Amino acid sequence: MNKFVKMAAAGVAIAGYILILRYVAPSREPYFIIGIALIGLMAWLYGIVTGLTSALLLIPATHYIYNQFDISTSYLSFASSPAYISVEVLAAVMLGRLRQTNLILSQKETFLAEANENLQRVLLQVRELGGIHCLCSSCKKILSDQGDWLEIDHYLKEKTKMEFSHGICSDCAKEYGMAPASKTPEFETTNP
Repeated sequence: MNKFVKMAAAGVAIAGYILILRYVAPSREPYFIIGIALIGLMAWLYGIVTGLTSALLLIPATHYIYNQFDISTSYLSFASSPAYISVEVLAAVMLGRLRQTNLILSQKETFLAEANENLQRVLLQVRELGGIHCLCSSCKKILSDQGDWLEIDHYLKEKTKMEFSHGICSDCAKEYGMAPASKTPEFETTNP
C-alpha cells in the first residue's frame, strides 16, 4: 500500500473516531470501544509499535473527550480498566503480527514468481534434440536440417551449448597400437 494512502486512511480513521466520541457517544453507548478497531488499523498499517503507541495515546484522549460531558463514571472506569487496555494491546499485537506475516508471504510469493519466470525463460532457451536423425554408417557424420553432412560434434555444438574435446577410447587405442588411455584423461580444448 502506498505511504500516502496509509497516511490518509489513518487520518480519516482518527478523525472519525474523535468525531464519534465528540458528537455521538455522549448521548448513547460508550463508542470509545471503537478505539480498539482504530488501534488495530494503526497496527495493520504501520506495525505493532505504532499500534501500541496509539493505544497509549487513545486512553488519555478518550478520558479528555468524556470529561467534557456529564457522563457516568462507569464508562470512564471501563476505558481505563486493565481489561480494556489489555484488549487494545492484544489487538495491536495480533494485527501487527498478522500484517508482518502477510508482508513476508507476499515477499516470498514475489520471489517465487520471479524465480519461476527466470526458470521459464531458461527453459525456453534449452533446446531438446529429439526425433530421428540420419547418421552416416561409415564416417558417423550427421545430416543437418539444411542438408549438409556435419561432424557430429559440430552438429551438437550448433544445436546445444555442448563443447567437445577430442581423445581416443581404450578400444581404439588398442586397435591402433597406442598406450591405453587413463580413466580420467586430461583434455585439451580444441577449436575445430
